[in-house]
Amino acid sequence: MSANAIRFADILSPVTPEEFFAEYHDTKPLLVRGTREKVAGIMAWDQLNALLDMTAIWSSASLQLFLDNDMLAPARYCRPAIDRSGNQALQPDAQQVLSLLRQGASLVANDIDTLTPGLRAVARALEEATGGKAQANLYCSWRQRQAFAVHFDTHDVHAIHFEGEKVWRIYEGRHDNPIAHPRFKTFGQDYHDKAKGKLLMEVTLKPGDFLYLPRGQYHEALASASASLHVTFGVTAVIGLDFIHSLFERAVDDSLFRANAPRLDSRDNGEVEAHLAKLMERLAEIAADPEAIAQFKAFQRGFRYPRDDYGLPGSVTSPRRYRVKARGVKLVRHGQAWALQGSKGTVAVPEEMREMVAWILPQQGFSRSELSAAFAGRPAGVLDRLLADLAAMKLVEPV
Repeated sequence: MSANAIRFADILSPVTPEEFFAEYHDTKPLLVRGTREKVAGIMAWDQLNALLDMTAIWSSASLQLFLDNDMLAPARYCRPAIDRSGNQALQPDAQQVLSLLRQGASLVANDIDTLTPGLRAVARALEEATGGKAQANLYCSWRQRQAFAVHFDTHDVHAIHFEGEKVWRIYEGRHDNPIAHPRFKTFGQDYHDKAKGKLLMEVTLKPGDFLYLPRGQYHEALASASASLHVTFGVTAVIGLDFIHSLFERAVDDSLFRANAPRLDSRDNGEVEAHLAKLMERLAEIAADPEAIAQFKAFQRGFRYPRDDYGLPGSVTSPRRYRVKARGVKLVRHGQAWALQGSKGTVAVPEEMREMVAWILPQQGFSRSELSAAFAGRPAGVLDRLLADLAAMKLVEPV
């Protein structure tokens, strides 16, 4: 798949998205075998080296080293430096990092999902399909040295393997809906070792393979080749606590929730219970308000990490974003050709434009750079002509 035009279906193939959500999502692990060609352009040794060579973007928080289940102190591989904001920081030192890697340390590069076109495309595809936020960490490991003991994650794991081999052991144990809260971060290793349960499956990931684990699933991984490289996209979904948070903001506007609670005294005549009953009744009314529900749905639709595209110079010299204006228009086969069909008739679509039109129609909005990324290699003139034609037909309009 092209690193600039990745769909969730491409990542899962030959499993379909429909099969994934029906049988695996938030339910059980899924392994999809792939090939190196399938993930070409997303991540490889040369791309990792190019990123690491941008030394000014890394800190002790964004680049970490682990050895035998322990995180190494930044002082062991970092030097004092001034970051790009002019603040004091600890910046990884290449020679110290390399020395520790030779000793078997694993390198973890955090929050890299905006650093290359391929990583951005995968993250976007996951977010569009799942409705969650996707954040990527890269793991570079060495033969028979383990970075993390058996554990569970508080997000869904979508791991894509790029170089070498790595053995994943997945266990039957699964924690009940853990979240990124201190309550789920303080379990000792003894707890995890007991809660993991029996071995469910052991798989060796090779270049092009994809592994999905629902949040809470116990697992561990160990490099089985001289050097291993994979990226894990952690996907966090909207949960009920987000709805409670939205209700809190609305309750601030309600006088009853701002009123003092009844004072406790020795009589304890039930005033507190009566007040709480009123609060619960009012909270139920707020939660059932169509405006509150619409607000929560809007929150769900916007539950993404921002990944902007500058798209220079075209984004400056021509409108940057477009809104799909005409709803109910479909792309249909019309005789031996394709056409757009709507309430006002049909309009022929040239074959070379068909895939781009099919991509545009279901979008709420899109940028020219997103269209260009989805159809890498198409001449700029072809994209501009298509957008001009669709705008003239009032199917899209510049924002």
